[in-house]
Amino acid sequence: MSNELIVLMVISVYMLGMIGIGLWSSKRITGLADYFVAGRNVGFWFSLAAMFSVWFGACSSVGTAGTVYSQGLRGVISDPFGASISLLLAGIFYVALFRKLKFFTVVDIFGRTYSKKSEVFAALLMIPVYIGWLGAQIVAIGTIFQALTGYDANLGMIIGAIVVLTYTYAGGMWAVTITDFYQAIILIIGIVAVFFFILQDVGGIAAVYAQTPGELLNFLPAVSSSSDIISWIGQWLIMGLGCIVGQDLIQRSLSSRTEKTAKWSTIGAGLMYFVMGLVVITIGLAGRILVPDLADPESLIPTLALQYFPPLLVGLFISALLSAIMSSADGALIATTSLLIHNVIHKVFPKLHEKDLLKWSKVITVVATILAMIIALYVGQVYNLMINSWTTLLVAIFVPVTVALFWEKYASVEACWISMIAGLSTWILFTIIQLGAFIISNETMATLYQASFYGFFASVVSYALVTLIKFGILKK
Repeated sequence: MSNELIVLMVISVYMLGMIGIGLWSSKRITGLADYFVAGRNVGFWFSLAAMFSVWFGACSSVGTAGTVYSQGLRGVISDPFGASISLLLAGIFYVALFRKLKFFTVVDIFGRTYSKKSEVFAALLMIPVYIGWLGAQIVAIGTIFQALTGYDANLGMIIGAIVVLTYTYAGGMWAVTITDFYQAIILIIGIVAVFFFILQDVGGIAAVYAQTPGELLNFLPAVSSSSDIISWIGQWLIMGLGCIVGQDLIQRSLSSRTEKTAKWSTIGAGLMYFVMGLVVITIGLAGRILVPDLADPESLIPTLALQYFPPLLVGLFISALLSAIMSSADGALIATTSLLIHNVIHKVFPKLHEKDLLKWSKVITVVATILAMIIALYVGQVYNLMINSWTTLLVAIFVPVTVALFWEKYASVEACWISMIAGLSTWILFTIIQLGAFIISNETMATLYQASFYGFFASVVSYALVTLIKFGILKK
């Protein structure tokens, strides 16, 4: 039996297992609460795995290793460092409050505090975020598939998208939660295994960092100009704050059995995410030593697996990477469906029966997957696609949600609308003025980070000014 066949057999068994879990989970689905928030009955360990898996996917494995390989630590500030901070802050301050309110989605708070129109608008803003995020995961599946088999990456994208769609379509949030648990275990074992094998070849962690150029280990901006500093801060903000109000994160916490479970599983996931992020970063730096002059840095991890491991271990490791990617992809898919069904369709057509909404939920999972495939084929880059998917949350959603959650007496419809519009407009206009168009590439990332900073600043200032005027504080 050839090595390639062994690898493909291991991966095929894994894929079929994920589909089987989805089909089994479908027996738990009796209504929207089961499909969207797993009946609010997820215990600590499953919740911990789900929260850890929320972003530890394409970006935090394939994308982070490849970006560190080519750019060093400055390139991965948003993820894993910003993402770890986001989970910790969400666990300490946010998720228990959301769980107490028993929402279905994060933008439910707009309808409760502001207006139904602002709720629908916020949902429509967030839906492209998760379709873009799903597209990033599909790109990563294609990257791994091509590195492993030599076949076209587009074929791998199609296969991966079909598997994620199948089990999410069948089992909703229950399928997402149960598969996340097993995927997290497989992922951690796989990443840690490759970590130790590679360290043995390069002579240990100290040898990796000793052979890495100093500029690649520097967190600070490369040049101390104002634009570089603003771009650097923007990287921290996009995931460090923006992702706190992400539907995928909040949806998993809403599925927790208790507020305490939501809080501590999120904090625990933040710590796990940070540790695993450091492991992946070290793999990326070691890759510079073991595989210099790699044409496509984002193929580093599958390249190392093929170069150093026997076929069975390669198959298990690739399955671990697929676990990471699918655990993020399924979260993005169910987030898209939840927002569109609960906060848009149900608000526009309030007389629709729950059974009809459940049927539409499954239709939307198919449509969202197709749209994500189109984006994946068009953009084709993991890390940059993921980062720019989250900026909308930072510049338009974070401020209104935070005020509604912690300072509700100062929340107002006017401030909410102006904050969202000001943040979005500033972000988009700054980017277009600087670049002439909205372009996602390695060459434009610094400008996009700056645009995120200015968009967030506009969102905060506009909300504050409207609030000060409305409540007469400026007059006093």
